[in-house]
Amino acid sequence: MNVRFNDPRRAQRELLSGSQFFAGLSPALLDELIAASRLVELSANQALYEAGEPIREAHLLFHGSVKRSATIPGGATKVIELVQSEQLLSLGEIFGATHYASTCCGITQALLVAIDIRKLREATQNYPDLSCRIITALARRQFATEFDVTSHHYGLTGAQRLLDYLLETAGERAGLAGETTVVLKASKKVIAARIGMTPESLSRNLRELSDNGVIVVDGRKVHIQNAALLDTVSGDTKQRLNFGRKRKGNALTAEPPLSVGTLVNMCGRLRVLSQRMAIAWGMMVSAIAPHKALIKLRQLDKEFERNLARLDKLELAPDLTEKLALVKLLWPRYQQLMDSEEISVQRVEEVFELSEELLEATDALTGSAAGLGGLPEAHYVNMAGRNRMLSQRIGKFFLFREWASLDPRIAALIPPSCLEFESNLQALGKTGNTPPEVAAQLRVVASQWQKFIRSLCPDLSHAARTQHARLVMAEGERLLRSVDTTVKLFERLTK
Repeated sequence: MNVRFNDPRRAQRELLSGSQFFAGLSPALLDELIAASRLVELSANQALYEAGEPIREAHLLFHGSVKRSATIPGGATKVIELVQSEQLLSLGEIFGATHYASTCCGITQALLVAIDIRKLREATQNYPDLSCRIITALARRQFATEFDVTSHHYGLTGAQRLLDYLLETAGERAGLAGETTVVLKASKKVIAARIGMTPESLSRNLRELSDNGVIVVDGRKVHIQNAALLDTVSGDTKQRLNFGRKRKGNALTAEPPLSVGTLVNMCGRLRVLSQRMAIAWGMMVSAIAPHKALIKLRQLDKEFERNLARLDKLELAPDLTEKLALVKLLWPRYQQLMDSEEISVQRVEEVFELSEELLEATDALTGSAAGLGGLPEAHYVNMAGRNRMLSQRIGKFFLFREWASLDPRIAALIPPSCLEFESNLQALGKTGNTPPEVAAQLRVVASQWQKFIRSLCPDLSHAARTQHARLVMAEGERLLRSVDTTVKLFERLTK
């Protein structure tokens, strides 16, 4: 026991024996590798090795993130790989060359174990289990490289390449529903260089994936919506959405007409945005992450403007045009109120009242859109959209109950809102011919709904006001993402 405690290579032993790459190998082999290893702590922007240096060690990354790059003819630097999960770096180089052709440096602080390359090569020759793992890792890297080259040159858009990169970074097979979260540790510039596009193109492609409901971007976090990855329209749960290039000659072709479901979702987005803006304003004036809330409020304001402008350009039926006019009439007043950080009972009541009035107007607009064509599927989009809005309206109620003058009214509004959410969820689950991914996503929503409801009643660990509010808002955001995906899935079924 004392010998192990005093082991100078204890850290390497624990890391290597618990690693995905070396775990389960024979103790004799592990002892050989550990004896030939050292711990490496890399700072952000610090070089691990430079192109042209002799290869003396193999590096296994455990924590942090690094990038590998190479200088191409003309002097430009090409990012070859971004690594932010456990991985043996530069496999092709350490087993196929004597000197590095690439440069590797830290993006963030990183922890690695360096193993003498002579010992690793010798062990690969003598231990079949290790050689099989090396071959498998090399084969996967070769497959990823071929796929990357093929997708870049033959028919796949930047959005598709970006999605493939995000899924590769996630490092796991996406489930049928729910979400997979990726943290982008590198800068947009570095990620764009890795995928082969400009930072501006990266931003556009992130927006395209977001508009298609495939991802939700929250700062450096990207939440991949698993059910939205599938081609729901075709009914094939094995077929992923394909962001292929348009065929030549299609550039001049008129945009296809909007489906009824798409129109309902566009109108319904105004509905939920009205409530999200009230939440952001309420957090700001309540000093709950006020700086972040202000940034979010500005983003939501711009999103409302964009959706309103898109609807304004469409040739709508007279009934919809009339209802849209009321929304346009209320919107400037709401914007003006949102610009104010004044904290007074009167101002808070004005914001709450106008948020309810704008909600009523946008809900009427969405309901009329759902009634066009008489498609049952359009009503399902509206119903899922109502739940999307309710997830935020209930969050708004939670924040605004702090003001005593609003408490009696809000107390009367919360129960029917909760009952409607649960009723809508049950009704959506009973729709006929529901694809498996839609049914699975509804189960995710039901689970997240229960977590959100429980968060509204604080326990001792979240008794503090600000801490409790942060918890409720976080659970509300998770619920919003899951419900928003169901809206998108039902929208696709109307096409």
